[in-house]
Amino acid sequence: MHPSLSRSARARWLITAGLLMLGMILLSFVNVKASHAALKPIDVFVNDEQVAFSIDPDVKGGTTLVQMRPFFEALGMEVTWSQKDQTVSAVKEGVTILLPLNSTTAKVNGQSVKLDRPAMTVSGHTLVPLRFVSESTGALVHWNGVHREIIVYTYEFVTSFGLTMEEVEKLLKEAQAKVNAEHAAAKEAEKAKPSIVLPPVVQDNGGPVQLNQLRGMYFGGEYDYAGYRCGGVCWLFYTFLPDQKVVVGEPKGGGPETIDCSKDTCRSYSIKDGMLRISGGEPLPIAINKDGELEINEIIMRKVLPMPDGTKLGGEFISQGYTGLVGVTPFTTTWTNYLTFYPDGTFTSDQSSLASLNTGNTSTDVASERDSVRGKYRIDKNTIIFTYADGKVDRFVFAVPPQRDGESFYVQIGNQSFHIEME
Repeated sequence: MHPSLSRSARARWLITAGLLMLGMILLSFVNVKASHAALKPIDVFVNDEQVAFSIDPDVKGGTTLVQMRPFFEALGMEVTWSQKDQTVSAVKEGVTILLPLNSTTAKVNGQSVKLDRPAMTVSGHTLVPLRFVSESTGALVHWNGVHREIIVYTYEFVTSFGLTMEEVEKLLKEAQAKVNAEHAAAKEAEKAKPSIVLPPVVQDNGGPVQLNQLRGMYFGGEYDYAGYRCGGVCWLFYTFLPDQKVVVGEPKGGGPETIDCSKDTCRSYSIKDGMLRISGGEPLPIAINKDGELEINEIIMRKVLPMPDGTKLGGEFISQGYTGLVGVTPFTTTWTNYLTFYPDGTFTSDQSSLASLNTGNTSTDVASERDSVRGKYRIDKNTIIFTYADGKVDRFVFAVPPQRDGESFYVQIGNQSFHIEME
C-alpha cells in the first residue's frame, strides 16, 4: 500500500498480472479547506515511502527545496559534504551530482546545469532542489497541488513492475485530473452550502410562572420509548387564553397569535389542588417546580416566546426519530427529515409534504425525496409560513427553546424538533 493511505485514503495500489496500476493513485478525495491546505507542510514520497524530514520543505517561486541527506538516501544515493568547497556531492550508478552551496549552477556528470534556486542552509540544515536532483537521476516527479504532495518514482522502482516512465506519467496525469475535478466540484458545493444563521434565543419570558395567571403557549416533550405513537418524542402544546380558556395541541393557523376559537377548539379549564381540569379530559397534575418551571403531568413545559421581526434562518436543520426500539423490537425503522433554510428567505426540504410537521408522520423516504420541496418561508412572531412554488401555503408553530452552549441548536417547527450541528 502507498503510505499516503494512512493520511487520507487517497493512494491505492493494484497489482494485476505483475503490473502496478499507478493510475489509481490519489483516487479518494479528501476535502481540505483552502486555509488549512495553505498551512499544511508539503509531504514528499519516494516510491512507497514517505520521507521524514527534520525541517519542512521550503517552497518559493514554484521550486521546492528539501533536506539533503534524507532525500538523497531515499533516492539510493551516496551523499558527501565538502566543507572546504561548500559543495554537496551525490553519487548513484553512474550519476554524479555536484551542488555548490548558494550557487545557481550545478553539475551532473561534469555538465553544468542552471538552477532556479540554489542549495542553501536553513537552521543548520542543508536544503537541495528536489526536482533537479530527482530528474538528474532519471526519476519521475509528480505534484499533487490539491493535497500538497510531491511523489517521486525512481526508474528502478517503476521498471521493476514492467512499466515505463511514460506510462506512469500518463496514469498519474489522468488520476490527478480526476482529483482536480473532484476538488473543484467540492469547492462549488461548499459555495452553494448555506451559511449557518441562527434565530435569537429570546431571554425575556415575562417573569415567573404563576398558576393563577397562566397566559400564552407552553410546549414540552414526552418520550415515546417504543416509538409507535410519536416517533420517539410526543410534543405537547397548551395555550392558555383569557377567561379560563385553553387550546390543547397546535393551533391550526400556526403560533398562539393565530388562535381563533371559531376554528381551534378552545376549552374551559380550572386549576385546583394541584390538578388541571380541562373540559372533556382527564385531570392532570400541574405545578411550578423548584426551578420555577411549569410542569403538566410531570412534563416540563417551556413558554413559547415571540420572535423578533425579520428573524431569518440559515443552514440544514435535521429532525430524527424512530418507530420501535432499534435492536430490541422487530420491524424497527429510523427516519431523518431535512429542512435547509437560506437567509434570502427560501428553503428546500426532503419531504414531499410538510404537513407531517403537524401530524408527526414519519413515512418520509429520505433517499428518494431529498430536496423534493422548495419555496419561500417567513417567520412572524411564533408562526413560520411556507409558501411553495405552486402557491400552496402551510403554517406551523415556530419556537426556539432554551439552548446549551456548544451543543446542537434546536428549533421547534410544528410537531417536530429540528437541530443544526454546531462546529
